[in-house]
Amino acid sequence: MRRFASIPPPMNNSTLTQILAAQHAAKLNPDKVPSIQRGYAYPLQIWYFLASFIALVSIAHFSTLLTDRLRARKTFSPGERGALVLRRLPAAVHVFRTVAFRTTVSLGGYTLNFTEFFLGCAYIAIIFTWAFINTTSLEGERFSTRYYANRSGLIAASQFPLLIALGMKNNILTFFTGISFDKLNLLHRVVARVLCVLLWIHGGGRITQAGRAETLKDFEEGWFRWGFVSTIALTMLCFLSMRPIRSHGYEMFIVAHFFVAVILLVGSYIHTQDTSETRYVWPSFVIWGLDRSVRFVRTFLVNGGYLNLLGKKDAQTCPLTARVDVVSAHLLRVRVFLPDRFSWAPGQVAYLSVPRVSRTPWEAHPFSIANIDAEDETSASRTESGTSSPDEKRGSVDTPAVPTPGYTKELVFLLRIRGGFTKRLLDAATAGGSTAAFNAYVDGPYCAPPSVRGFGTVLLFAGGSGVSFTLPLLLDLIRGSKTGTNPACGRVVFVWAIRDREQIRAVSDTLFRAFKSLDPQSIGIEIRIHVTASVEDTDGDAESIDLETGVERGGEGDARLLVAFPFFRLCEGRPDVDAIVRTEVEAATGAMSVNVCGTRGLAEHVRRGLRGATSGSDVLRGGPSVSLHVESFGGA
Repeated sequence: MRRFASIPPPMNNSTLTQILAAQHAAKLNPDKVPSIQRGYAYPLQIWYFLASFIALVSIAHFSTLLTDRLRARKTFSPGERGALVLRRLPAAVHVFRTVAFRTTVSLGGYTLNFTEFFLGCAYIAIIFTWAFINTTSLEGERFSTRYYANRSGLIAASQFPLLIALGMKNNILTFFTGISFDKLNLLHRVVARVLCVLLWIHGGGRITQAGRAETLKDFEEGWFRWGFVSTIALTMLCFLSMRPIRSHGYEMFIVAHFFVAVILLVGSYIHTQDTSETRYVWPSFVIWGLDRSVRFVRTFLVNGGYLNLLGKKDAQTCPLTARVDVVSAHLLRVRVFLPDRFSWAPGQVAYLSVPRVSRTPWEAHPFSIANIDAEDETSASRTESGTSSPDEKRGSVDTPAVPTPGYTKELVFLLRIRGGFTKRLLDAATAGGSTAAFNAYVDGPYCAPPSVRGFGTVLLFAGGSGVSFTLPLLLDLIRGSKTGTNPACGRVVFVWAIRDREQIRAVSDTLFRAFKSLDPQSIGIEIRIHVTASVEDTDGDAESIDLETGVERGGEGDARLLVAFPFFRLCEGRPDVDAIVRTEVEAATGAMSVNVCGTRGLAEHVRRGLRGATSGSDVLRGGPSVSLHVESFGGA
């Protein structure tokens, strides 16, 4: 054994061999063995911690699904508040929700709820604690580069699969945790920025440890240069993903993100190919490849590619046709008929690509699907019955498109006109009048929207095109009331704030068809549409618009379809969110669901209203246990 120990063992990709080699040099550098051992152990310990946390969230998610399913079977029965009952578990849940989801933290121009802020800070603390703990050398040197330089690189490499998974549209984390990919994308950016700092620490520590002469020698090696390239690539991605840059050049960001991410992964693999750390890098390629494969297959099926293979589709109908209606100067409506097998849940999104106005072949943008699957009032049912609503007879924007055989699932998008894609689509649509048709592709559906079934009271707040998210939830609740599949729901309040009255035309016919066969005794509904144009930025009480005298002033013609319903109100002025929330909370008992989609200001108003109107003690007295879901615009 002494003779064997005196001869350095041959180096290969085995971790054990590397440790044995380090033991040979232990007399020359006693810190080498413990630094290598900790360098290989700590990345695994981080993964054990993260896996345990993901498992805990998954258990909570599936428990919530089970609870919601059981609650949805119960019939709505108004209760009343009483004395404090300390055994009420919902009170503890309410306190947690208030702190976790309704308390926000502002950082510069960013607004995060406490959960997002906590998870980001917790991940930073975990990574850097394991990176710098136990880095004092045997000679007493604190934060020795011998310990943290290589360890930082090993930890960064170990987190690559998580980084890639969080950025994928199809990932198993969404299935287990119920967190949709768009919200996981925030954590994706947090992880990327943390790993970027970690890689610079790794590189800087290695250069400091090796010295100038050794560094120049290493720079001649391919593994060193590719490591440097990978670090630069991740730094570029972090810079380009900053919200101001990403928002102003989203289309270019998508293209740059794709190619720079490939450089990052390829460079990382080459940098680690002579070590065992490729075990962390190659799974990243697998995750990325699976996501792309699933998206390709889904796009192929959604756009009717299988019908081509079966010889059941006319080549002239491929790709899909998107009908674009100019609703107002601020809003477009896009309708696409998809194959009959396509299905989606209320609140999900799909990616829309229109080659006519796209700058690149792969340009696609996510939009909420503004209708529900197998809607009773779809255009297909209108075609079968051969009748039209009053709005259709007037030749409005709701004139139905004619589906082709095998393509009767209508998908509706409401697009707020900004710059880039939506502006080019508007210009192309107006070139041929108020309505135009273009070839299109659809990829989806995506996201894990909340289920509003099973709640006694549901509040829906939307601003502008945010109605694309709340409208399907409303339609689903109405459908559940008509079919008797959601007996738990007793009241729904729908609030929509819009800039101009013309935007009502985008949904008026859909609401008319949904309301006309609704039994008012089955569910209590209040519809409030607030027109905010030429209204000062206040939250004062809104005044109702007199439709009979206001029609000639411009724009409420489509709203007249709805004014006959006693639960419909068209108001002028911004909604008093605090008052609406407070009134409904005071009147409600049991479970309440609050959903909001719009600007950050609207979301913050709803959070503030809930914080002021609800408390744990109120839940103990029998008040509602409130669940809040915010479908936000933008991100950190």
